[in-house]
Amino acid sequence: MQLKQGLAALALAATVFSASAAAQAAEIEVGGDIGVVNQYVWRGVSQTAGGPAVQGDLGLSTGGLSAGIWFSNAYPSGGNYGGRDVVEFDWTVDYSGSAGDLGYSVGTIYYSYLYDGLSNFNEVYAGVSYDGPLAPSLTVYYTVTDGAVAFYKKGDIWVDLGVSGAALGADLSATLSYVSWASDSVNRPTVGTSYEDGLSVLALGASKDVEVGDLTVTPSFTVSVPLASEAADGNRYIYNTQSEVEVVAGLNVAF
Repeated sequence: MQLKQGLAALALAATVFSASAAAQAAEIEVGGDIGVVNQYVWRGVSQTAGGPAVQGDLGLSTGGLSAGIWFSNAYPSGGNYGGRDVVEFDWTVDYSGSAGDLGYSVGTIYYSYLYDGLSNFNEVYAGVSYDGPLAPSLTVYYTVTDGAVAFYKKGDIWVDLGVSGAALGADLSATLSYVSWASDSVNRPTVGTSYEDGLSVLALGASKDVEVGDLTVTPSFTVSVPLASEAADGNRYIYNTQSEVEVVAGLNVAF
């Protein structure tokens, strides 16, 4: 079911592209990448139980409009899901532009999980950025559909404040995240447990693009530090899942 919904979203985006291209005589560009990481970490939580992941995406763009699909192997079966590892597919439609030194973007992401459709959910987002010192950016994500499980609830708000720059030939970045959880007295604990509003994650990253013929090869290194308040057991939780300091090393090839 989740693949049908994702394909429908991509087909709709392709229709919009065709209309836009006809009206503006703009060329549709196609791009993608493939890579490997020692583990897949999303919003401070390892999605692969510390194991490696293969990730990639394919996208279409014309003017400021783009659509694409991103994939990664995710959490291992652990005896669930028919003994199969779950594969995540994220379907994205985005419109981005700029006004002077200010950039903006709006879009939607549909998160779908092969073999675990109960976890599917949808977010919309809006972001602004400034083309100046440290290139600050602010992006707000809002969950618009409930997952069938309690992890993802309509009304969740995730906010990323980022800065970036270059030093010693590498691209450097830092992202500070804040979360406001939707209230749900039945499926989620109350304030003071693993769904407490506040700062959630600090991510520090470094990467470097290397041109190899027509390809761009990018090694990267990211450290994810949980900032959520400690629960009564002394652990920190994000999406009701224990979060620890995580290190992600990867190698990506764009084409």
